[in-house]
Amino acid sequence: MLKAAVMAAAHIQPCSLIWIITMAACAKTPDVHVTCIFSMDCILPCHFKPAEGEVIHWYRKKALVHSFYNGSDVLEQQDEHYRGRTFLFQGQFAQGNASLLLQRSGIEDKGRYRCHVRTALGDQESYTIAKVEAPIRTMQMTSPSGYEEVTCSSQDIYPAPQLFWSTDPPAPLGAIKPTTRKMADTLGLYSVKSMQKRLGNLSDFTYICTLNSYYGTQTWIASLRERAIFSVSGKGLTIPCLVPMKFHNFTLTWTLTRASKTEVILTYDSLTRQISNRWKNKARLDPNLVLTGNGSLWLQNLEQSAQTETYTCAFSAFQIQQLVQNHVSFIAAIKGGNQSNLWIIAVVIAALALCTAGVILYAKQRGDHSQLSRTTEDATEIQHMMNEGGNNTQANNQAL
Repeated sequence: MLKAAVMAAAHIQPCSLIWIITMAACAKTPDVHVTCIFSMDCILPCHFKPAEGEVIHWYRKKALVHSFYNGSDVLEQQDEHYRGRTFLFQGQFAQGNASLLLQRSGIEDKGRYRCHVRTALGDQESYTIAKVEAPIRTMQMTSPSGYEEVTCSSQDIYPAPQLFWSTDPPAPLGAIKPTTRKMADTLGLYSVKSMQKRLGNLSDFTYICTLNSYYGTQTWIASLRERAIFSVSGKGLTIPCLVPMKFHNFTLTWTLTRASKTEVILTYDSLTRQISNRWKNKARLDPNLVLTGNGSLWLQNLEQSAQTETYTCAFSAFQIQQLVQNHVSFIAAIKGGNQSNLWIIAVVIAALALCTAGVILYAKQRGDHSQLSRTTEDATEIQHMMNEGGNNTQANNQAL
């Protein structure tokens, strides 16, 4: 019986050891993932079973980030990179919170952090993987002078984003061949600029630029459509701005670019439904139509300009912007009468003049041809008479 008990104990001991190892593996705290926003404060979490006599150390690799023991922070051995930027929430130690506040997060702060806590209950550890991201905050889409290419750009982003081009309607396969450059500044933040050559005529395509953040947390979309418009100075003009989708919580901004200088004409806020109009006596839009995606602008008393002016309509919502650029060229007004009627009269007069010139030319050609015919006939008749006279003379001579 003693032998059986020994054998049973020998069997239980390794099973207990396996159970202890398994429980320890299951109790291991998985890494926590945190995304810190560049230049903003970031909290790295660390939780423990509260007990008296807390000793807390934070590390990144071998660098000492922060220390606390004997009831206060001990920072003499703190790594220079973290000086003056780390804090613990001492008032929450009793709740088991040893999280670290990291101020003014930078790209060099990314990495795996270890939180080591010692209390009366023993040692406890947890790990946090910190990523640093400078999100996309702005996105510009422009058409430089010459209208030969469309540009999409953004700046102060980390990590470097991904940029894609498309068109509406879809361009032929292989037609989209952008040139994209990504450059980092001294802080490690990226600027991206991409240029796509225009396809076809000015208004053939709507160009769409999509910017995705590296971690896939953001997608920004901008589009640009252009058209050419001809206007008569001193007359009213409606500049169209139609967008295919219905926006929520958006702003509409109309601007005028003239001689490389841009000024704001008016803005509309969909939340307040208020219009800020700087061209009160010259510009107008319908707020009810704007809510349906029609931001067309009506202008009056336009002054003639020797250069082409660009009127830009921008619908802007969260992470999306749609631009419509209208390149307006001016033609001289014809005074004294309705414009369309004068054009019709001018065309009719020109047609009549051409017809009259044709008739005169035809008549002249016919007259020359008739004169030539008559001359030929006269010469033939004279020759015939001379021949007859000669014959008569010969006959008379023979008779004599």
